[in-house]
Amino acid sequence: MARAALLLGVETTAAECVVRAAERLDVSVHVATHRELYARRRPQTRSELSGVVFTDFSSAEQAVDQLAEYCGRQGIEAVAVSGAQFSPLAASLAGRLGAPGNVADLAAATRNKWQMAQALQRHGVPSARTVALVSPEAAERRLAAAGLDYPVVVKPVENTGSVGVSVMQGPKELGPAVRRALTHTTDPVYGLAYDTVALAQEYLEGPEYSLVSVVHEGASTHSVLTRKYTTQGREREETGYTVPPDLDELTAARAAGIVLRGLRALGLRNGIAHTDFKLTPDGPVLIEVDAGPPDGALLQTIRHATGVDLAEAYVQAVLGEEPRVRPVRSGAAALRFINTAAHGTFRGLTGLGVSPHLAAARSYVDPGELVGGNAVTHTRVGHVIVTGGTAAEADRRAEDVMTLVACDVEA
Repeated sequence: MARAALLLGVETTAAECVVRAAERLDVSVHVATHRELYARRRPQTRSELSGVVFTDFSSAEQAVDQLAEYCGRQGIEAVAVSGAQFSPLAASLAGRLGAPGNVADLAAATRNKWQMAQALQRHGVPSARTVALVSPEAAERRLAAAGLDYPVVVKPVENTGSVGVSVMQGPKELGPAVRRALTHTTDPVYGLAYDTVALAQEYLEGPEYSLVSVVHEGASTHSVLTRKYTTQGREREETGYTVPPDLDELTAARAAGIVLRGLRALGLRNGIAHTDFKLTPDGPVLIEVDAGPPDGALLQTIRHATGVDLAEAYVQAVLGEEPRVRPVRSGAAALRFINTAAHGTFRGLTGLGVSPHLAAARSYVDPGELVGGNAVTHTRVGHVIVTGGTAAEADRRAEDVMTLVACDVEA
């Protein structure tokens, strides 16, 4: 009998990687999404799918009922996610189906970062001190009671990525930042209901890293460490990643061990996660765990550096199979995102394809589309992936490539 998996959401570059990985493994993929979102997908993407179920995600209980019935009719035996916002729903659905997944009773903490912080603390996992905030007026008192000093990081409790994240240097900025974080009450794409809480988290000093882990039966079968780069200032935007980072083996092993303890504290048993941490003077300290695949561009970067297809490993894990993919090379690759602060009509990217070391490049925006807006400081319009023999060489080549790239936006 042909194997089949249900993918929650198909509107990300990570979802594209998962669908194509499943195809290489001879696994048919059905997707759960919104009708209008599905209609926007390219015909080629839709043709790669075996089925679609249009789902209202605003009620998790009703969504699980509908999707369980659909999976039963279609003979679907695995559940995957396109992003971490679906992790609690996926765990509940997998539990209903008797499919491999994460621990359903702990799954809320894989998305709700306040519950995540509490779980990590209970299990003694080194992690950033975190305070829950329900109003701007009480924020300063809560920070003082917790002994948090500035700078602090303010973020929504359930948004993914860097959406709504601000670094506050003093009390005058705190109230407005908390007020902004409290406005994130629903997922902007799928309408999932979010908890109306903001978080203040201690700002950790040190370089930032992200560990991408594939987990099978509670054990990490694959872990790829990456160096993460962001902008500075109040609003932090991801600017790129480098694989592998320039870390000694002992420190990397220590970080991997701490991350695995964090994944187990959150009940991750079968799937994929990417965990952000900083290397502080006291050692690795976790910031947060995203219980879903990272950006598709990072998955591709890892593949260029190591030959490992983590999307394939993820599909195997949710099917209950031990992931079999193995590294075939020991090079390096650097991913750099192309961001613009301009507002207006996008005309295109120039300067791509000049370097012989450019492994991949992509524009996310079509000419004629509008970019920017009143609430947007930067728009991510594309990326480049550059290879090298070492991380330092890949970084240098990426810097050279980025100096040639220009984003043409007509005001």
